[in-house]
Amino acid sequence: MNKFFRTLFVFVILLTSRQVTAQPASMVVYPVNKTPYGLSYRNESAVDKLNGIADFQAYPPKQTSDNLDELIQLAHLAQQELGTILDNISIQQNIEAILPEPKSPQRAAQKVMNKFDGDASRITDLARGSLVANNVVDLMTSYQKLTETTEIIQVKNRFATPKASGYRDLNVLVKLPQSQMIVEVQLHLHSIAEIKSGVDHANYEQIQQIEATAYAARRPLNDIEMQQITRIRQQSHKQYHKAWLAYKRQTVEASFTQAA
Repeated sequence: MNKFFRTLFVFVILLTSRQVTAQPASMVVYPVNKTPYGLSYRNESAVDKLNGIADFQAYPPKQTSDNLDELIQLAHLAQQELGTILDNISIQQNIEAILPEPKSPQRAAQKVMNKFDGDASRITDLARGSLVANNVVDLMTSYQKLTETTEIIQVKNRFATPKASGYRDLNVLVKLPQSQMIVEVQLHLHSIAEIKSGVDHANYEQIQQIEATAYAARRPLNDIEMQQITRIRQQSHKQYHKAWLAYKRQTVEASFTQAA
């Protein structure tokens, strides 16, 4: 009998200890370097964070005036203010800041009439600039710095949703703190920006010439011309896709190097 009770006692102790130490699967602590299959404990990569920036509009962008002459004058001051902001970001991140001349009065007036039905308060690229990064990490950090020094009004993430050509950038409208003017900032990756101004621009001109020939003859594009245009656009898309894959590969390799 004593032997029976001893056996029963040991069995109860074992059963109780097993229930105490058992944990739900979600609470299991895995040993170091033993990650469950299909899961990852790594932080999001810079590419994931970039693709995760959602398209956004705080409110419909409108300038403080609807007088185009006043806005053009203000644009010169705004361009200087924007230049200082972008230069500070570029120095910190070792990237290139590009500041073109403000939009000319002629082009501004044409855009206001054709696109905004004469409402000059809706034009947002009288002053504008670009930041060109050599890698995704620097581009993301530059965007973060931009959010800290200006008010973000609108974001179009063409890395997450590229154009039909395959072109990618981050297009941002910001309100400057001093002039209170809304201006455009584009954040580029270097190779993609080079394709846009080089190969893709040449391809665009070819397409324009093909379409102009058909227009001059007052006829629709024929099958051969449409095939030519399709082939030209595919060339641009291939170049953009190749450049983007190189940046993604660069980001992955950099993350492995840092982890090692």
